[in-house]
Amino acid sequence: MPTPYSEPRPWRLKTHEMLPGERIVTVVDRVGMPVWWANLFHAYEVRDAGRAYATQKRTMSAIVIAFNWAAEKGIDIEERIATFEFFSYAETKNLQARLRYDASGEATGHRRPVGNGYWDARCRAVRDYVRWRAGEAMQRLARPDASDASAHLYAMAGDGLDRFCETLLSGIGRDIEQDVMGLDEEQRAALLQAITPGSETNPFEERHQYRNFALILTLYEIGARNGEILGLKGRDLHALGPAPAVEIHRRHNDPDDTRSRPPASKTKARRLPISGPLAHVLSTWMTGHRNKPGLYPGAKRNPYVFVSELGRPIAANTVESIFIALRQVEGIPDWLTAHKLRHTFNDRLSEMMDGLPEDLLRPAVETRMRNFLNGWSPTSDQGEHYRKRFVQTKAHEFLLKLQNLSAQGAARS
Repeated sequence: MPTPYSEPRPWRLKTHEMLPGERIVTVVDRVGMPVWWANLFHAYEVRDAGRAYATQKRTMSAIVIAFNWAAEKGIDIEERIATFEFFSYAETKNLQARLRYDASGEATGHRRPVGNGYWDARCRAVRDYVRWRAGEAMQRLARPDASDASAHLYAMAGDGLDRFCETLLSGIGRDIEQDVMGLDEEQRAALLQAITPGSETNPFEERHQYRNFALILTLYEIGARNGEILGLKGRDLHALGPAPAVEIHRRHNDPDDTRSRPPASKTKARRLPISGPLAHVLSTWMTGHRNKPGLYPGAKRNPYVFVSELGRPIAANTVESIFIALRQVEGIPDWLTAHKLRHTFNDRLSEMMDGLPEDLLRPAVETRMRNFLNGWSPTSDQGEHYRKRFVQTKAHEFLLKLQNLSAQGAARS
């Protein structure tokens, strides 16, 4: 169905804040009017699917890039879909190449390439949109009483759509995988020393030392994602009593969150026990530091555990500045991030499990335990990605044992 309005290019994304606190994106044309089909796709296939705001924005920005590219090339995407012509091989590859570059440099002509993973996600977003739009037109052909000609056209349309989808995703390499590992024992000791309030190596202002101590120690001890910790509310802490714990929740579009980039949780909600020392640190932070008006004015006006110097919910870039300061401390590697502490947690978990008797913890049970603690699905294989340092250390140990056996055999011969 053609739209009654021309929807002049270029298109762009516009962000809205809905009540109660939901952030959504809308595709608008050159004069600021919402466009029809792209926004229907967003509503039905992206927003209604429960995608996080960041995912919605990433998906729809790819579709905007595709339509703006088509306008530059004199291509009417909607007409191509309606007539089942789709795109030639050369056009599809040209579109794929355009999706590789960041739109932020269009004005100056200096576009920066995005990573292969991001590039692949963009291409998949455009593929999904074209497949969704083509599906409606193809359904009109698939009737029980369809003639041979109609059935033939349906088959041709399906083949053309499959070729487009396959070509758009072909040839995108994988990002070169770096060895993502957690901290070794010496680096862990240096970190814990640096975050301790009053330590000689503590790089923070005195008034923020305890906040940063509680924040980094929580990341280190429970292995949660940065976004999960930034989303913690006071009611999620159960620091008192015989079984202290922390609750992790997914809170997309939280009306309490005033941050321009709200933290997102990708993992499952869960309740995690915490040690007595960590419970004491968090309790002391909440009652002895956070709620002092002179230290963090305005903190009592929001429910979040960790706050900025003005008492607002702490932002991700503030946490990044904390890690920038820590990376300057001797003994702490220059690659330390909040996410590397998640890898460190999994290394520590592996080390502890490795010390248990084999009959006490079967591999399948270990996997399920790890997946629960990290908020992954019960069948996830993410654990292998997060325990590289432990695996590498064990591999080195076994290699040395193997070489020693060879040396002993040579000595006996």
